[in-house]
Amino acid sequence: MKKSLLLLLCLATSVAYSQSDEARQRKNAIRFNIVPPLVSATSEISYERFIQPNLSIVAGIGANLRGNQSDFVLNSDADLSFLNRDIKNRYFLAEVRRYIDFCDCDLVPPHGFYAGGFVRYNSVDFSSDLQFGNNSTNLNTRIETDFRSLNFGALVGYQIKLNNWLIDFEFGGLGYAPNWIRFNSSSTLSNDELARLSDALSQNFGIAGNFREIELNSSEAAINFWYWTFRYAVSVGYHF
Repeated sequence: MKKSLLLLLCLATSVAYSQSDEARQRKNAIRFNIVPPLVSATSEISYERFIQPNLSIVAGIGANLRGNQSDFVLNSDADLSFLNRDIKNRYFLAEVRRYIDFCDCDLVPPHGFYAGGFVRYNSVDFSSDLQFGNNSTNLNTRIETDFRSLNFGALVGYQIKLNNWLIDFEFGGLGYAPNWIRFNSSSTLSNDELARLSDALSQNFGIAGNFREIELNSSEAAINFWYWTFRYAVSVGYHF
């Protein structure tokens, strides 16, 4: 009887130790950002790897799944219509996070406040047929606009743990974003048409560049500009 009790005790101790050791080896988390699908046609997934008890690196990717639907509300005036539009939006994200005032990191998923930095490369290809006015005799032309941006800056956030499930709130990352735009038109636009197109693109894509800088006698041009950007995310994930 004593030998049986001793054997059970040893077995229980071994199982508890293995479970504790397994918990200590959980250095990975995968998360899904629930904000982009709610406000656009984009989905984002990220992977987090803990390289120290309270220090991690994050890699993420996002893309739109419905190219014929805009990630933006394509507003324009009554004399300009975007027809047969197609949008391809892709971005890649990298972060470094330091969890603040967090202990016992080996036994439970890291949680609480964190701070860090991020780099994000974004690529948006937008093409559309333009129609000015309702009269079929008005100019119809195809434009191709390629947006490229590199955002980098600081971020802060708060992560909640529910057993091995995670809810992550990124309060934002204020970053600097240099941008490059290549614009191509199948035909030359007049000064008035270019002005209306410039206003519509600036409004819908939230950019600071002015497309009126494009030479009117050229069907292709490149514009460089920068602006400050603000990141935000609410993600649900699992720690393993």
